[in-house]
Order: sequence, then structure tokens, then C-alpha cells
Amino acid sequence: MKSSNPQQNNQPLWWRKTDHNRHHRENIWDYKGRAIYHITLTTAERCPAFGALDGNCEKEAHITLSDLGKMVNDTIVGLPAFYAQKGIDIRVLASIVMPDHMHMVIHVKEPMPKSIGEVVRSFKSACTSWFKRQYINAQAKMLEECTGTYHSTSDAMAAQFVHFCRIFATTGSVWEHNPAGYHERIFHCAGQLNNMIQYVKDNPRRLWLKRNNPNLFKIHNSLSWTHTDENSTTHTWQFRSLGNQFLLDNPRKQLIQCSRSMTSSEIEQYCNACLHAAQQGVVSITAAISEGEKNIARRLCENAAPLILLLKDGFPPVGSERERYYKPGGKLFDLCSAGHLLLLEPHTSVFDDMLILDCVYRRNPAATRNSLRYHFLALNEIGQRLLNY
Repeated sequence: MKSSNPQQNNQPLWWRKTDHNRHHRENIWDYKGRAIYHITLTTAERCPAFGALDGNCEKEAHITLSDLGKMVNDTIVGLPAFYAQKGIDIRVLASIVMPDHMHMVIHVKEPMPKSIGEVVRSFKSACTSWFKRQYINAQAKMLEECTGTYHSTSDAMAAQFVHFCRIFATTGSVWEHNPAGYHERIFHCAGQLNNMIQYVKDNPRRLWLKRNNPNLFKIHNSLSWTHTDENSTTHTWQFRSLGNQFLLDNPRKQLIQCSRSMTSSEIEQYCNACLHAAQQGVVSITAAISEGEKNIARRLCENAAPLILLLKDGFPPVGSERERYYKPGGKLFDLCSAGHLLLLEPHTSVFDDMLILDCVYRRNPAATRNSLRYHFLALNEIGQRLLNY
């Protein structure tokens, strides 16, 4: 999918640089122009005020919306008609209202007099105003009457509503406060739109899997792994991890490494051999650095093969809000929910271990300690150690 934003043409690559402190805002992008956006908004304090997850299995997973959730959904559906009255042509290509957040994919078909940010701010304001009109006058009464233990979905939503009223009394908004106002991604490449629409629709199932497999989706910040090297020196390495830690105990492992000089046919042959081994119960280890390694890791995921993926700065910062809600994306999510994935991010101390330093410098003396090349070589060496011990 080629973007039609008028400021994209004839611009150097640096214009795509994003400001991650402002939720992926792109430098010099024309936010009034034609484009397709994925917009995400979260509730104040991530309170599940929009509804509750229901369903006895992942195939039955769905969201039972609260009154507020229904209003948010109706407002999303009504956006095109509302802006058509103002001469603005937008379309909602996909949307989902989850208990504590919502997604919508918006297509701006023609340039607008104001930015997409104004559309989002107007939407947020309408939802907050509705909540205030409908409920805030009855807040005191609700707080007095809604007490006790809740068991059914409707009772649980009532309890959450009471809690959300308390939050609203303090914040004055339905929505989480952040400097950017909302989280957004712009679609630039072929395939992004269809993938995101599928992701939006798949949210209830993904939430069901995460709720029912909590240990597999929890980040552990101090996973210890001890081994003895060829000189009989014992090393204890610390990792941040997410997924099935028992994959480390599997005695049958293979390290996936592809030289950048390998041809496409050589990579395909190597990939088939790796897939065959995985079908026999072998656990694959890779840092997925080169394109060949990424393609093989992708094929392993598609075939639900057990995989240990080594990361560098792959997890959100410790203690951050993002860490609490982090989950692997795409095919990795389903692989994780099946217990076939382990994400490992070595602590800085592992990269500073003399065993790793010596091995990297022997392979490439020019790889300085803080360079990407050093970290890539170090991850492969860590993978080799995990393989052999």
C-alpha cells in the first residue's frame, strides 16, 4: 500500500523518524493530508470501564460492552457521517472497543482543514461529555449503593463503573492522560492495512489467551542461568524473559545463524533442514539478525515450532507502564500462548562478561563494546552457549 500523503514524495529517509516520547509522531508528516491511521486510546488508569471479556474458549471470546463502551462504539461508527456534514471525507475501516482501551483504523480520503489530532481530540471530548452528562450527577448515589462482592459479568461491570466514577472525579476525563493525547501509527507499506485490520478484530481472542495463560505473558526481570565454560569457570547470567522458560531445559537445540553471503537457495535449503529438526522436537535458538535468520524465524513461527528468541533492548523499560501491558506481536503472540516461545534479553552484565568479550574480539577485533556489531556478535555467542550447555 503506497501512502498518498503529499509530504511523503521526494523526501529523504530521515523524514520518517519518529518521536517515541510522543507515541510515534512522525517528523514533518502532514497530519491534515490523505493517509490511513491506526489510533489507540486507553481509559483513565487503564480501568476496564468499557466492558468485560466473555467466552468459555478463545473461539468464543468477545467483549460485553458497558453503557459507556456502547456509547464509545456508537461514536466511532458515527464518525464518517458526523464529518461528512462538515465536508470532511473519512472512513472507519476497522474498530474494536476493549475493556480498557479501543482501536480504530481511520482512512482520511481527502485533505482536511485540521489535523487528524483534532478529529481524535473531538472524539475524546464527546465521550467524556457523554459520561459526565449521564453519570456524574448520580455518582454519590451509585457509590453508596454499589457495595459488596461481584460475581457475574454485569455485577463486575457495575463494580468497575463505581471505581471509574472515583477516577473520573479526580481526572475529569474518560481517557488516560499523556502528552501526545493518543497513540498512532501511519501505514506506509503494502500489507500493513490488512494485517492491522486482522489485529484489531483479533483483540478479544488475544486478550482471552493472555488472561488464561498469565505465566507465559509475564516479564521476568531476573532469570538466572548458570553454566561452566571450557576452562571450568562458572558463569551466572541474568536475563529478562517472557514465555516458556522450560524450553531452556530441552536437551535438543539448534542455533539458527545465516551468513549474509548466503544465497536465497542456500537459505531455503537451510530453512528446510531447520524446520525438519523442529518437527522432531528440537528447540531453535536465534537472535534473528540477518534477513535469512528473520525469514527462518518467521517460518518456524508459522509452523508453531519451539523457539528461543534473543533480544537486545526488546522489552520496555523496567517499571514502566508499557512493561505492565507488553505482549509479543504477530505470530509470536500465538506461539507464546501455546508455550512454544521464550524471549530472552541479556542483562548488561552478560555483555560485559569476559567470556563474551574475548569471543567477540576474536571474531571481530574492530567491534567496539557499545557498537551494534558487538551486540550482534555477542547475542550469537550467547546463543551458542545456550546451545552447548
